Formats: sequence, structure tokens, C-alpha cells
Amino acid sequence: MSPHLASGFSGAFESSSLGLILLETLRIAIITETLPPDRLNLQPWRYLGDLAQSLQLAGHETFILTRADGASAWNGVPILAHPNREDFHSAPALRKVLQSHHFDVGVCRLTAGLFFSMHERPQGARSAERLVGIFLRPLHNGPDLAMRFLDPLLAPEISMDLHHAALYASRLLGTWPGAPPWVDDFVFLWNSDQQRAVNAGLPARSCRVVRHPFDPFFRERGSSVLGPRLSGFSPPVGRRIVFSGPPEEIRGVSDVVRLARFLPSEPPTQVLLLLRDPAFREPTVTRAQIGRHEVLSIHGLLSREEIRAIYRQSDVAVFPYRFVRTALPLVLLEAAAAGLPVVTTRVHPIRELEGRSGLVFAHPRDPRDLARAVLSVFDLERKQEIRRKDEAWVRSTPDWSEVAEAFVTIVRGSSPIEAGEGS
Repeated sequence: MSPHLASGFSGAFESSSLGLILLETLRIAIITETLPPDRLNLQPWRYLGDLAQSLQLAGHETFILTRADGASAWNGVPILAHPNREDFHSAPALRKVLQSHHFDVGVCRLTAGLFFSMHERPQGARSAERLVGIFLRPLHNGPDLAMRFLDPLLAPEISMDLHHAALYASRLLGTWPGAPPWVDDFVFLWNSDQQRAVNAGLPARSCRVVRHPFDPFFRERGSSVLGPRLSGFSPPVGRRIVFSGPPEEIRGVSDVVRLARFLPSEPPTQVLLLLRDPAFREPTVTRAQIGRHEVLSIHGLLSREEIRAIYRQSDVAVFPYRFVRTALPLVLLEAAAAGLPVVTTRVHPIRELEGRSGLVFAHPRDPRDLARAVLSVFDLERKQEIRRKDEAWVRSTPDWSEVAEAFVTIVRGSSPIEAGEGS
């Protein structure tokens, strides 16, 4: 257990009687209306799937509560099908579903729709089951949202981000103070999101920060051999800068391409884009030359082994977000865990990690400043400092077993904690 998490839990085990309570088996529902599409396991499904697995491994009776029918298990966790779609959009209905299936705990991601469903006060005595809501989307403020929706480059993706505007509207309209009678505990990945939620009316005593774990797969060094599927992938002539993720402009894809124009001509550099695009059944390579530098794009779905091998053959990873859609971009964690220096941008909520990690920050929408940040990584002393900070960041972040322990402690009603504080 990390030292920070251990100190957070020290009070929970002061008496043997409380320790015995914490060891009791819980019947837990991980609630997701849908399951991930074929070949993709993205946030929020990936978070919920990993959490379900960790709770099951901790000895709790864990189920996936979903509308999906046909599959018997997901990530090794049994599926319980619930066909009524409307119940997934209403906090009062979810509590009734938990009660009818005799669950002790339900865990769901919080949406604007759920907040708008909590306008009525519950009637009668409060039921015993507990509903835990996780914020798997960042809580953007008004200026951040205005910048996102006024950016013409991001206009084609507006439909994917309307839920952020709806979540912001639910705060402005004062629906959040009505949530505590229906949701018992609120879990955040970021301190800044927790503070915004408290300012919007959620009780501070019910709000906890639980850090997102690193993927141990990328901590393993593994093989650096790319394999037959990437046989046409040529080695760089000098340095390699790598980007990975879907070809979405919120992630700054065009800024990565333009980055090559602001790099010095020596040494020749390869800017490599691993574009996660399910439209390509097999990896497809395209190349462009910008001065002395090559921009190479690989379209398709690469395996984790292939991505890790590419990271091992690269010098720096760049993720120049213009807007963050999910509560934590996993590509940051994966690249840092693989030992790569990571350059990203000062956008919410990633900017909270500046100074607390080895991440190097640049201004969003600014390829020239991105190039400056990338070049700074090649200074030997700077690179050593980045590695030292990243190692400390990884060590102070809880793993999935500790996250499961944090959730159990939360629902058992022990004193508030911040899991992985200072990570």
C-alpha cells in the first residue's frame, strides 16, 4: 500500500471491531447502461471494468448491472441484465433496482441526467443500500467550455461534448444540493473537481478523491520488437516523438503534425501518430515529409504490446489536448508508466499535475510552444528530473487493490480520506 493511502486508512483500523466490519462481504453492483463496443474498451467502461475486477478480487460479491443481454460475464465479473433503459437515467429508479436485487452498494458514473432526476425528496425512511457516484467526466468551468465550443477546429466533435455543457448547466440550475438524499457518496479523480462540486452544493463530508491507478502492464518493460504487423514501420533517422489516441481534434492531432514545422532541422526527427481508428482492420501507414522531418501516421487498432514496444523505441510522448473529454486521459498514464517523458498542455484537469509529476506542459493550441517543451526534454539534467518525478508520482498513486479498499472504506462510512493524496 502507498504511504499516502496507508496514512488515510490508519484511523479506519484503530479497533479490531471496525476491522472485522471492513472485512464483511458486500454485494456490489457496478452500473453501466451499455458495455464497450467490440475491440474497444475506453473510458468510462475501462474504469468500471477494472473497478469491478478489483472489488471481486477483494472478495466481494460483484456484478455488472447493464441493459446488455446475451453475455454472461464481462472482465470475469458476472452480468445481471436489467432491460429497462429509463432506470439507468434516474437516481431514484436506480435505488429501487438495487433494493429489488438486494444489493448493498451500487456504483455508477454521474451524469447531468442523473442530477436532473433528483429534484424530488424521497418519501419515507431511507433504504439501507448505498449508491456511490463517480465523476468520470471533468467538471469544466464556463470559460473552458466557451473556449471549447468556440474553437472552429473542434466544431465537428460538438455532439460528443454536449454532456459537458449539460453537466455545467445542472450546476448552474441548482440541482446538485438535491443529490445527497439519493446518492450517498461522491468520488472524484481530481481535487479541483471535488472543490467545484462542493461549491455547487454537494456536502464536503460525502466527497472523496480517489486517484486513478497506473496500468502495471506499461510498467513492465517487455519486448521492444515491433512484430510482423508493423514490418513496414521504418526506424527514425534521429529522434522519435510519439502521439497515441483517436484522430480527434480535441486531442490536438493537428498541433502534433504542425509541431514538425517548429523543430530545428538537425537532427532529423520522426513525428509518429498512432491513430486509434476502428475503421482500419489492419494498421495502415501514411507518410509525409516536412523539411528534414517525417510525419508518419499508423491508422488502426494496435495491441497494448505493440504500443508499449513503440514507446520503448521513442524519445518523448506528446499529448497536446485542446479539451479533455474523460476524467483522466489514460494515454498520459501509459506513456509515463512506460518510462517516456510526456509533454502535454495546461488544460483542465491535467494542469493540476504540474509540479506534482514529471509531465512537461505547453500552452494549448500553440505548436511553437509545444516544440519548445519537447526540445527541453532532450536536456540530460531535465530528462533525469522528469524520470525522478514520474517515479515518485507512480509510487504515490494507489493500485487497483487499494482503490477497491478505498471504495469499501467509503461505503462503510469511515472517516473521509483522499486515496493517493499528493500523487
